[in-house]
Amino acid sequence: MGLLFASAVLFLMLQENSILILVLYAVFAVVNTNTVKDIFLNTKVMINEDNDQRELSWRRVRIGKITGSKVADIMKSGRKKDEVFSETAKAYLYQIAGERLFNPAFLNDDDIFQDYINQVSVNTKAMQWGVDMEEQAKACFVQLNEGMEIAEVSSCSHDTIPHFAASPDGAIYGRDGGDIKIIEVKCPNINTYMKYRTLIHDAASLKETEPKYYWQMMAEMSCTGATSGYFIVYCPWLSKPIHWAEILRNDEDVKTMEERVVMANDYIDNIINGNGK
Repeated sequence: MGLLFASAVLFLMLQENSILILVLYAVFAVVNTNTVKDIFLNTKVMINEDNDQRELSWRRVRIGKITGSKVADIMKSGRKKDEVFSETAKAYLYQIAGERLFNPAFLNDDDIFQDYINQVSVNTKAMQWGVDMEEQAKACFVQLNEGMEIAEVSSCSHDTIPHFAASPDGAIYGRDGGDIKIIEVKCPNINTYMKYRTLIHDAASLKETEPKYYWQMMAEMSCTGATSGYFIVYCPWLSKPIHWAEILRNDEDVKTMEERVVMANDYIDNIINGNGK
C-alpha cells in the first residue's frame, strides 16, 4: 500500500492537469480508510466499518436504534405542557420499539428483512438522484480542497448512550492529522440548491433553514466525537455546482439532544414493557 501511495503522489507531481486530483482522491479513499478508522477508534467510537451504507448489513446494525437522520423527530415536544414528545416523535419511537422486538430469524433472512425495508422505506426519484450523485459531490469537494482526504464511514454507535447511532457521509482529516471532521452531502433539485447556497453559511443558518439537517450533523458529531463538519450541497447542472458550509459543534445543543435520546430510550422501554402512553 505504501508503494501505491508513493506512486500516486509522484504521478500527481509530474502532471499539471487538475483533474488528476480525482485519481489521487480515489487512491486516498482506499489507502487512508484504515488511518481514519484508527483515529476514530482512538476516540473510542464504535464503527461498523464492514457495512456499506444502505446495504442490508448496514440496515441490520441500525435497526432498533435512534439514528442521526431521524433524531430531529424527537427534538419537538407535544402541544400539551406535559407531553415530552410530539406525535411525529411518538410514531417514530413506536416503530423503534417494534424493531427492538424484531424476530431474529426474520432479521437474519435477507428476503424477509428486505420485505420489511421495502415496507418502511421511502425512496423517491429525487432521493435516488441524491444517492447517485453523492460520490461526484465528494470528488468535487476534494478537488477544490487540496490537502483533504475523505474516507467512507458506516454506522457509528455512541460510546455511552445505547441504541444511538449515526452514519456520516464521510470523514475528513488534513494531512497534518488534525481534528476529524464529518461531512453530510445533499444533492437536491436546482431551486433547493440555490436556496441552500444563499441561506446556509454556518451552524446557525443551517439550524434556521433546515433544522433536520442541523440535528443530523449534531448527532453525527456526538456519535463520532468530531468537533466540526461540512454541510455540502451539489447540483451538477450549474457552472458553480457545489457549495459548502463549515458547521461547528454546539456542545449545548449536543447535550440537549443526547438528553432527548436518553428520554426517548426510556419511552421506548416503557412501550416494550407495556407502560407506554
